[in-house]
Amino acid sequence: MKRPSVILFKSRSVVSKVTGVTPPLGLLYIAAYLRDRLGAEVRVVDGTLEPEPLKALAAAARSSRPDVVGISALTPEAFLAHKASAAVKEIDPSIPVILGGPHPSADPAAALSDPNTDAAVIGEGEETFADLVQLIISEGPGWARPELLRALPGLAFRADGRVELSAPRAPIADLDSLPFPAWDLIDYKKFWGRGSMTSAGFRPYFTMFTSRGCPYHCVYCHQIFGKRFRARSPESVAEETARLLAMGARDIEVLDDIANFDQRRFDRMLELMLERGLRPVLSFPNAIRADIMRERSVELLTRVGAGEVSVAIETASPRLQRLLGKDLDLGKASRTIDMLADRRIFTRGFFMLGFPTETEAEMRATIKFAHASRLHLAMFFTPNPFRNTGLYGLFEKAGKLPKDARSIDYEYYGAPFNASEMSDARYRALYRWAYYGFYFNPLRALRILRDRPSRLDIPLRAWRLLRNVVSFRRLSEAEGGGA
Repeated sequence: MKRPSVILFKSRSVVSKVTGVTPPLGLLYIAAYLRDRLGAEVRVVDGTLEPEPLKALAAAARSSRPDVVGISALTPEAFLAHKASAAVKEIDPSIPVILGGPHPSADPAAALSDPNTDAAVIGEGEETFADLVQLIISEGPGWARPELLRALPGLAFRADGRVELSAPRAPIADLDSLPFPAWDLIDYKKFWGRGSMTSAGFRPYFTMFTSRGCPYHCVYCHQIFGKRFRARSPESVAEETARLLAMGARDIEVLDDIANFDQRRFDRMLELMLERGLRPVLSFPNAIRADIMRERSVELLTRVGAGEVSVAIETASPRLQRLLGKDLDLGKASRTIDMLADRRIFTRGFFMLGFPTETEAEMRATIKFAHASRLHLAMFFTPNPFRNTGLYGLFEKAGKLPKDARSIDYEYYGAPFNASEMSDARYRALYRWAYYGFYFNPLRALRILRDRPSRLDIPLRAWRLLRNVVSFRRLSEAEGGGA
């Protein structure tokens, strides 16, 4: 088999309110896997940093004439992803364009409604995409025959005028078998001058996965990595940590869905870093599970180096906790927040406001929980009913599915989806109060200044936060709601 030539493109939202960007770690894993397994020549084009991403992709496609182009997209990034597919086909209609990431996994029919997209990878991408690239190289122009694609697990494709799914792909059991991400394929230092997934400031940093999958059943989750927790060994994590530190950055953002699920493994991971004399500054922007965090784990994290820890509370309503499948023990979560605060570890809380059937009293309870907590930061999100999630079904049952919503509307900051029992005007007034009441607290402001890992970009981040809240107010007033 000849050596494949592959371009991987990371899409972005064209109207995003989210200011932070992060390296395309998923594509770097896929790139490393393609090189390791197929000897592929891989080029990564990251649209999040390109001022004109379509021109950058087109230039790469013209110069390398790839055998395959893979495009990764979240749902709010789908608009540009389809523009990217069209840009590739304009250069050469015979180049296969494969869509991957959370968007096609959540809504394969929407992904393949675009005639410029030839197939989609569903779920975890390394093995499925490598198998597909191998098929494309070996079969040539006839690669897209349905009988061939049906034999490859983890795909969505068109057959007989409709979208068809092959059998699900089994998750990769041995994560240690995956090669480390191909950091050499991007200019990673460009990310060091931009905001990241944390609020820890502008600084040299890398991102890392130490595990995949989550056994909990939260209805809003995409479940890209499945419901079985799979973890890398502490030895593998420590080795990657050493390599990343050697590349010039102390800060590492751990992107796991639930890094501390296996508490012994989590502790051993930190112990090995200490034994090897590694002192990274670890942040957890996707959140740890707050009601299972042990004090020993917090102590170890403090000794290794803690940047920012996020905790996902979502709601202070026990009824909604059960409805959402989160089932968080709020008392234990509060104790974890206190443990982190006692050690001056900068802690960020995630909350959602506007669930189907949520009452004003329940929304107020969530806001009160946030205001009374010792969190340094709180982020209040709007629930998004992504397809193929349990939350979509709750929206549908409540008759709250958004009408005429576009893919770019599916963001977490001020998305136009109020599924609660409140009027839009009342909901938005409480949403604004959530932010104002949390941040207009002198004692909290002092703790933020005292404990924040980096302070240089506080004025810029404060302005961006205020801008998001003000834009939400203007949306309310435009609809006649006022405050």
